[in-house]
Amino acid sequence: MPPDGDRSDVHVLAVTADTEYAERIGARLSSDGDVSLETVRTVEEALEYLATDTPVDCIVSDHDLPDTDGVAFLEAVRAQSPNLPFILFTSEGNERIASRAISADVTDYLVKERHRDQWDRLADLIDASVTYTRAQGNLVESETRAKDVLNAAHDTIAIVRDGHYEFVNDAGVELLNAASSAAVVGMPVADTIPEDSLLSTDQLEDIQTGDRSLDRSETRLVGLDGNYASVEVTATRIEWSDEPAIILVVRDITRQKARKRELALKERVMDDAPVGITIADATQEDHPLVYANDRFQELTGYREDELVGRNPRMLQGALTDGDRVAELREAIETEASVTVELSNYRKDGTEFWNRVTVAPIVDDSGQVTQYVGFQEDVTEHREHERSLRRFRRAVESAGNVIIITDTDGTIEYVNPAFESVTGYSSEEAIGRTPRLFGSGEMSDEYYENLWETVLAGEVWNGEIVNQRKSGELYHARETIAPLTDDEGEVTAFVAIQTDITKQKEREGQLQQYERAIEGANDLICATDTDHNYLFANRGYREYHDIEQADVTDLTPEDVLGPDVWETVQPHLDRALDGDSVHYRMERSRPDRSDRTFDVRYYPLEDGDTGEVQGVVATLRDVTPQKDRERQLDVLDRVLRHNLRNAMSVIIGNAELIAAEAGEEAGDLAESIIETGEQLLGVTERERKIVEVLSQVRLVRPLEISDFIERPVRELRQRAPEATIDLTMPDEVHAATIPQIEQAIRELLENAIDHSDRAEPTITVTVESRPETVVIDIADDGPGIPAQEQTVLAGQDEIDPLYHGSGLGLWLVNWIVTHSDGTLTFEENDPRGSLVRLTLPKTHTDQQLSGVEPPTVPPDATDDQAGSDT
Repeated sequence: MPPDGDRSDVHVLAVTADTEYAERIGARLSSDGDVSLETVRTVEEALEYLATDTPVDCIVSDHDLPDTDGVAFLEAVRAQSPNLPFILFTSEGNERIASRAISADVTDYLVKERHRDQWDRLADLIDASVTYTRAQGNLVESETRAKDVLNAAHDTIAIVRDGHYEFVNDAGVELLNAASSAAVVGMPVADTIPEDSLLSTDQLEDIQTGDRSLDRSETRLVGLDGNYASVEVTATRIEWSDEPAIILVVRDITRQKARKRELALKERVMDDAPVGITIADATQEDHPLVYANDRFQELTGYREDELVGRNPRMLQGALTDGDRVAELREAIETEASVTVELSNYRKDGTEFWNRVTVAPIVDDSGQVTQYVGFQEDVTEHREHERSLRRFRRAVESAGNVIIITDTDGTIEYVNPAFESVTGYSSEEAIGRTPRLFGSGEMSDEYYENLWETVLAGEVWNGEIVNQRKSGELYHARETIAPLTDDEGEVTAFVAIQTDITKQKEREGQLQQYERAIEGANDLICATDTDHNYLFANRGYREYHDIEQADVTDLTPEDVLGPDVWETVQPHLDRALDGDSVHYRMERSRPDRSDRTFDVRYYPLEDGDTGEVQGVVATLRDVTPQKDRERQLDVLDRVLRHNLRNAMSVIIGNAELIAAEAGEEAGDLAESIIETGEQLLGVTERERKIVEVLSQVRLVRPLEISDFIERPVRELRQRAPEATIDLTMPDEVHAATIPQIEQAIRELLENAIDHSDRAEPTITVTVESRPETVVIDIADDGPGIPAQEQTVLAGQDEIDPLYHGSGLGLWLVNWIVTHSDGTLTFEENDPRGSLVRLTLPKTHTDQQLSGVEPPTVPPDATDDQAGSDT
């Protein structure tokens, strides 16, 4: 801490239920005479303390607290004191907690016991944050700052006074399905959280007066559209605009509850399944059963308590086929799935044929933890199989596809025509169901009607789309007739198919085109040469509020209006002249926000004559992309402007100090100057990173030898004391982006700037392989820190206390990643680092950002953006 006289005493509030932790904080801070410490156990006590006149300069809080978590406490504090330093401790590194804390504007975030010097670091953080806050003063109006902070939170945060909303953050506006925060302000809380739930009028009054609070209690939230969401609510008293109020922290748990219901449903499905289901423990010797559903108990005659703890081989007997048992055993030993039919025995000794399917279940690490078994009594199927043999000779020579199945749909026979039409052999089909060649094109209702008909003993006729083994679809006219026994009971089904693929091919193609266009996210339409609509897909109709039946009676001028049509018409006319047209423009609609569209027009040509008969238009909404580009650009400019101005002041003052102060103070001033210049270098790298991230770039084949030679030549001139050896073929071709040159330059500069040798040596080796280009940059310096390597390589998360060696390596990583390449690190022998860039020789022609390339330069005006490209 600074010596006495530098500033007034610092008052710290520690919030923790961990007595030992509190004592250790007190022991460390007590050594600084100008620090006073107050410790409380709960958030409720902390908020009561903050409501008093006792000054608090900094809060140090545990994340795990008895009445809520540290991030919820932080959000409550930020509602009252946006600039108050807040340091959060947690017992483990957690990216989700870190993300929430940063969004809530935490001052800093530390992990308990992660570092030996954490208490000294805590003291330094308190000193730095309090000093900064006092120096800054109250530069931002607190309520406005509070709203900015609360709007950054992921959870819904609302300020309530006298039972009505006074503020709702952006997350809350979205959860309530409101048009804006203004649409919610002034509403009674009871309109969104029913009074018969947690927050009645009396309860809200008690919370506002501080007589009670609410911690993570479940209720329902009613949106402005009338839809409900399951939420978890925390409510406590705060001061808002210097008057008592309530802060509500609302967390949407709808998905969490749905997941619980899903798990419960799956459990019921297994219990009620019409086939036997068992689960065996693969981690125990002999794989004993741990679960057997009701159907398996009915099938075998054993109760669950007689089955659990035993191996399913207990069902085997004298006539059980040893080969099938060996097949099961081999599959289990190789951790593979298997299906066999074999003779088993019930508890009472009766024999039955069991179709057994066994499949391994693996955990997240790939380790087999259980085996799930499906058992089906196929005794009748076996008997039916014998009776069906007599029909085979009658149908072997039939030209149509003939399939015979049992009553469960299991295929018992297919004729040679089936093999030629579907591509599946009889061995591949028998024992399977028609799902083998099912295409997924038919609806559930189709199959429900089919089964209802044939199970009633009636003949079914219809058309079906199936799939050949090659994956090709085929159409068939199908007749399915039930086969009955002497008592009239249905025992099997015979299906006869006639291939009608060719006559359906044209119809199918048209239907596919229609579905693809109708379901597209883009807005798609077509007009004829007179500018009359030929069609418009669902997205286009919904955006322009037109009915499908009205489309062909309208023109673009009718839909867009005269002003927009005046801009659009010249582009359409160009497309009618045979040109492909691409431009961006903004579209406006009443009572809705403006949207930016990437517009493309393509001539609609006659397939035989090539004559242009109209125009197909696609409009892609790129508003989010445009917003992101602007936000990133504004953030980049503000950050660089503010940092450069601030650092110029710091460096200038440090230079004055260095010139006038003594030796010791002068050395410190020189250190400040050096650090400031390093930070200015960081802003330049930050600008380059923003450029890579914000501008859409295409990976394309490039001859990159100049991209490698140029930075080598420049660095040889800049650092003549360094030796830079380059070994490279005459020509090097790779699929990449031009910024790969910047990546090479950053790696060479890093190797020189961070070398601990007076005359560093760097070796650059370029190797062209069949599929890739490998660029190795090796140095003899101290090496790249291990944590830096693992973080950049994606093998480790960024620790809350992690500080990289600079943005240069991150820039390299992003450039290589955007080039569809890889970046790896190795130790150089005998000393130093070897950085390897591996670039592909082929590419996919996809934009790196996943969106269309900008039609105008990034600095172009809006008027330019609306012009033709």
